[in-house]
Amino acid sequence: MPDLEVPFRIVQSEDALAGTFADVPFTSLLEAIAASRRTGALLIGDGSEIYFADGQIYLARNSSSPAVESVLFGAGTATQDEIASLMSTHEGSVVDELAGRSDDAGDVLDRLLHEYNLTALFELIVPSTNAFEFENGRTHAIGSRFAEPVEELVSQAQRRLEIWKEIAARIPTTDVVFRLAHELPSGNEERMVTSDEWRYLALLDGRRSVADVITTTGESAFRVCSLFYRLLLEEVIVEK
Repeated sequence: MPDLEVPFRIVQSEDALAGTFADVPFTSLLEAIAASRRTGALLIGDGSEIYFADGQIYLARNSSSPAVESVLFGAGTATQDEIASLMSTHEGSVVDELAGRSDDAGDVLDRLLHEYNLTALFELIVPSTNAFEFENGRTHAIGSRFAEPVEELVSQAQRRLEIWKEIAARIPTTDVVFRLAHELPSGNEERMVTSDEWRYLALLDGRRSVADVITTTGESAFRVCSLFYRLLLEEVIVEK
């Protein structure tokens, strides 16, 4: 395993490295791990963890991430009990096992895990002073089948952060309540509502807050608020 070369102060040993994000920016650490092509887990003081295979990320989660088992269940290839059993007893890669159960399972799992990891990184990219430790060789049962380059995930997470700043200017709190507009703006009367949009719009009964919609759908705050932000701009919904 090559040494990790970084221009900041951290403690390194043959098996692990440690420090704080006060000493090294989060994204710089990820880039350095990627450059050294390490396999292992970055363990963060707040309970977050990021798993790497040959310098690529295959699992990222933080304290607010749902259980990864619930994400895998979304692919519809196994029951939650089956997935829990696989996670605890399967000797190989759980996603390899699930992906082989149907023709499209692999693509679905890839999309689900990409969104899961990106959501976690989007929240972790916000500056902090948390301590961290990288444990070489540590693996996760889901397996690294859908590992992605650090540079691509970080770039997407940073873009989300910029978008989030725009959203927060219009939706400053998830306590806000929206309702459908009584009339669509001129020129937009024939706008079609997609099935994905209707999944969220159907929950706007004048009482549920954005936070309630997030809880009910199980989606990330970014996804829900992004959709509502767009619908606000199109004047399809209004604040109650």
